[in-house]
Amino acid sequence: MTIVVVFILLVVFLLAASVIAWPIVRGDQLPDEEPANGGQDLQRLDDDLERTLESIKEIAFDHASGHLSDEDFSALDADERAHAIELMRERDAIDSPSAPEDPAGA
Repeated sequence: MTIVVVFILLVVFLLAASVIAWPIVRGDQLPDEEPANGGQDLQRLDDDLERTLESIKEIAFDHASGHLSDEDFSALDADERAHAIELMRERDAIDSPSAPEDPAGA
């Protein structure tokens, strides 16, 4: 009876060790984590950029359908495009913080 209990315990131990060691044997690695603040900033910038680009499309549609005058369209479109460019620059700065901001040196 003692041999059966020892055998069962040995089998359970080997199964547990196999389950625990399997990811190590397969070579699985934990994914690289982004810094918490950088990831949140990127997500915020992506969301803001998406909304800004949608606004640009909506402004163009409103102008094409006659709901916006040429003057209003020019002002709104220029503001939204400037905001989109600013967001893209911020996003690029977060994506590659080691890159120089002004490569021409001017």
